[in-house]
Amino acid sequence: MTLDPRARFVVFAAALVGCAGNEPQPRIDDVEPAEAYTDGDIRLVLTGTGFLPSFRLDPVTGERVATMDGFSGRVGSGSTWVAMSDFGWVGPTQISATLDIQDQDDLSVGPCDVEITDPRGHKAVRPAGFFAWGRHTFAPVLNILSPAVGDPYAPGCTIHGHVTATDQPPGYMTGLTWTYVEFGNADGSESRRVTGSCPFEPGSGSIDCTFDLNVSSDLVPLTKASLTIDASDDAAPPNHTSVQYPITLTAGPTVSSVRPATGGVAGGTNVVIEGSGFVPGTRASFGGSPLIPDGGIVVDAQTITGYAPAHPAGPISVAVKSRLGQAEAEYAFEYQLPPQILELRPNHGTQGVDTDVRVFVTNFTPDTIIYVGQTLASAKPLINPSLQGTTQGTTEIDGTVPTSSVPTSATVWAFDPGNGWTRLLNGFYWTP
Repeated sequence: MTLDPRARFVVFAAALVGCAGNEPQPRIDDVEPAEAYTDGDIRLVLTGTGFLPSFRLDPVTGERVATMDGFSGRVGSGSTWVAMSDFGWVGPTQISATLDIQDQDDLSVGPCDVEITDPRGHKAVRPAGFFAWGRHTFAPVLNILSPAVGDPYAPGCTIHGHVTATDQPPGYMTGLTWTYVEFGNADGSESRRVTGSCPFEPGSGSIDCTFDLNVSSDLVPLTKASLTIDASDDAAPPNHTSVQYPITLTAGPTVSSVRPATGGVAGGTNVVIEGSGFVPGTRASFGGSPLIPDGGIVVDAQTITGYAPAHPAGPISVAVKSRLGQAEAEYAFEYQLPPQILELRPNHGTQGVDTDVRVFVTNFTPDTIIYVGQTLASAKPLINPSLQGTTQGTTEIDGTVPTSSVPTSATVWAFDPGNGWTRLLNGFYWTP
């Protein structure tokens, strides 16, 4: 049997009436974001149940198409309300809409009800479901961890930047940028500009950013430069915080002297390096090994002190390195071997009598002292030592070995305060 159009309409209408009593009632359980500054449009997501769209028939396919055209809503309290528009249907438990802020004072600061009406006229209200903060007037807080104000930099060095920016909740950051400018032209005008943006997660309330900048190597000391950091947030218009660091380029480090200029191969010589441009963090090295401790101690911009590390005998270069660059003094320090006793003539004496001897020693210096005794701490120095000369690297010294009260043997020590010591075990003995 075929129904005429009027009969089909009656059947469709009856079906709607039969379903009407079973329609679910919409309910709002959650609003995201639950709070926001209200100086611009806000996209809200409502979570709950019973969010049913209306439908229309597609004239081409004949299929039903869901539409949110029948939804309406508002946010506010008392007599102050702002409409929602552009509803989007995610599913029966979630819809979205735009809170249309025409003026930043449209909503009073405080809790607001969230209300929607579906296409069937059913209404749902979430009391105090949204908190309006009013206009966003708090600028982001910038924290410049590096560089520090007054940090010196030299041509060719690297500026290490570390910056954090935080916005006042519930606001969020929308940008953190840096701009570096050099004024290297003869007339002091801008010669180079470099800009950069820090990556961040959209909607994040803070940004933590590190970056490196290379200072042009062809600039001269006293050239001016500047580094500007700018942070912006989601306010309409955005709030900005900017900090500018003026930079005056300085010369790199130099090494003018090393005192003393010699020391022992065992290391431990207390040295003083003099020069310029020794900023905090400057490190010194002897022949490629760091000065002890930790590359030396920076006393001031002209002085570094420390102890020489161990190194084979011979001349070496002394270098200093900092963020301003590196300087090296070639063959500024020489490692020397300690004095070495070859023999004593005679190598024995009589108990109770001082003995005149000649000592043969290599690597002798004017500071070398000859001792005789069981230990270096208890040994007695050679009496009236007299330098006789040096032949083919061997130095001859005349002197007197102090007497011993008992027949025994003793070690002969050669001690140099700068170069160290050696010993000739049982190098001398006394007979009854």
